[in-house]
Amino acid sequence: MLRKVFRALSAIFSSRSRSIQTPSALRALQLVTRLAVSDVSNASYELFKKVMASDDLTDQHWEAARLAIHGAFQDNAEDTPPTVGEPKELLKFLGYHLGLQGAGEDHGSSINFALDAIIIRSSGYRADPLTVEWISNFNHAGPSFANGMRSIMHPDNTLNLRLAATGLMGITSDQWFDPTVPIVESEGMSEFCEHLATFIIDDAPNGRFIQMCGVAVLFGMLRSPEWRKHIVTRLWSLLAYCTQIEEDKESFRWCLRNAIELLEFTRGLPDGEGMKWWYGTLWFHYDKLGTTARDEVEKIAEDMSLGDGILDLGLYLNLIGQEIARTRQEVDQLRSGKRSARFGMELRSRLIALERNHRRLARITGGR
Repeated sequence: MLRKVFRALSAIFSSRSRSIQTPSALRALQLVTRLAVSDVSNASYELFKKVMASDDLTDQHWEAARLAIHGAFQDNAEDTPPTVGEPKELLKFLGYHLGLQGAGEDHGSSINFALDAIIIRSSGYRADPLTVEWISNFNHAGPSFANGMRSIMHPDNTLNLRLAATGLMGITSDQWFDPTVPIVESEGMSEFCEHLATFIIDDAPNGRFIQMCGVAVLFGMLRSPEWRKHIVTRLWSLLAYCTQIEEDKESFRWCLRNAIELLEFTRGLPDGEGMKWWYGTLWFHYDKLGTTARDEVEKIAEDMSLGDGILDLGLYLNLIGQEIARTRQEVDQLRSGKRSARFGMELRSRLIALERNHRRLARITGGR
């Protein structure tokens, strides 16, 4: 029965059809997508892709797409969400509705479904390589897309929607904060940073995913001369999770290559938080710094150890020690076989580097 229903709906809403029988077809789709079972989820996703295949969608097609995406990715009792593969239809849907969201229309629930479907399949060690490739090549830095994402981060929006948006920004931070492509005006940057801080520091559930996304966004901002000027004080403490950044991100590599430039920038900030946390980040990644940056980092530590700065050095030692303990535990769990051999080698190499960085800082501070 379900197959017959969806075959009929597909014929009506396919890209070749322009004689949509509304409102009966939309009503039928609305009713059938309420069934939270895997057959409906998979059939809804196939219908969604057929609707989105056209380059000339009417308002009725967009409504059908919204209903179909709800049916595809709603929580269902059988817990078997559709396989996404190439997410081109999801990205097209997301781009259109973010444009509407930025213009003042509320499509938060539909955007949330699209974001969740994309993020779940593009992050972590089980990420779908095909999904990741499509997301990497998609233009996330267009003005309408950016305005929609900024509007989503407003505190009035739901926690889940803001979490999903932060997840996408974490994955695509190199594009979002590309210093060569300014897509947000200065006032918008300030508002965005305030809203991001409110979400991550005050509202979001504490956990590794939000830490990874938050620190990726912060590194992206640091690479941009414009964005970094708008980083609010509360965001700097996210650098306590600096080891959770994906080290192949261009923003991360740029920041370490330009460590002294960022030291000078943070030194000039009035509250001291930027300098405190950026300098600590350099000790976490001391092994990746060039000779000049290492010399400067060590000189600063020697000066700090002679005064009140010893308290901050002790904080860095403690945080690095905690990360060493966490990484050791993760290495011990590699026997479960859930991670690749390459990941295991990378993790062990990172553990060795952290231990060396910790010992070096401990020697400078006299073992305190």
